[in-house]
Formats: sequence, structure tokens, C-alpha cells
Amino acid sequence: MDVEFLLALKDSDHFNLTKLIKYHYNIYTMKYGNLIIRIGLGLLFTWGGLEKFFTGYFGGVGLEKMASSLQSIGFGFLGESGNYALAFILALTELIAGVLILVNRKTVFAYFYAAFIMLVALVTVYFPSGNWMQSMIHIALLTTFLGLALETYNLKKFK
Repeated sequence: MDVEFLLALKDSDHFNLTKLIKYHYNIYTMKYGNLIIRIGLGLLFTWGGLEKFFTGYFGGVGLEKMASSLQSIGFGFLGESGNYALAFILALTELIAGVLILVNRKTVFAYFYAAFIMLVALVTVYFPSGNWMQSMIHIALLTTFLGLALETYNLKKFK
């Protein structure tokens, strides 16, 4: 838009240039803020999925240890092969959720899934073990993912 046109509109009753500038500033800062959050959380989940697949990858436990961990926290009823399959599914879906968050696709589903994973981890692992530091971290992640999911859902719903 032409600057003179904007200045002429500023004096009219139907246009407020200050509000327009503040609106655009807020939109851009929100975009960059959300980008930074998406990169951090997307990398966290991508890393988590990869480390479940590959033993030693950035401290990863691999599928075997993941399956035995699942058995020890109450999923023993699935049997050895069931726990291995569940470990594979969890690693794969965690990796996919992380990538979806990074590339900004299907984020509502990815955020809700990540929040669900954090809730399950809290209930099955961290609350029973009394590991309160990990509990606090997972509560923060749960609420962050849930908040992002609801915000993204509302933005897409009313677009």
C-alpha cells in the first residue's frame, strides 16, 4: 500500500493506523515465537523417537530396552512380542509427531498426541516412581502441548 493512502485513511473514521501497525507487529512476533516453540518441541519428540529406535543414538535405549521398560511399568499383559510391537509403535509415532510439529503440518493431531504421551508417561512412570523433577518437566510439557493443540485448533476452526 502507498504511504500517502495510509496517511489519508488514518484521518478517516474507519481506519486506525496505530491499531494496524500493532496488529501486524503482534502477528509477526507470534509467528516467530510459535516457530521457536515448534522447533524446540519438534526436535524433542523427533529425538525421543529416534533414541527409542537406535541404541546409543544420543543416549538412546533402543527398542529392546524400551520393550522391557514397558513390561516393567504394567504392560506385561501384552507379552514379550506385544511389548516390542508397542515400543516400535511408540517410537514411530513419537518420531512422526516430532517431524509434523517441525514442518508445521497436522499440528493439532501432533500436539494432542504429544500431550497424551506426556499424560501416559506421568501416570505410568513418573508419579508411581516418585520422580518429582521428571514429573514437573512432563507436567510442563503436557500443558504446553495441550495449550498449543487448543490454540491451533481454534485458529484453524475460525479461519
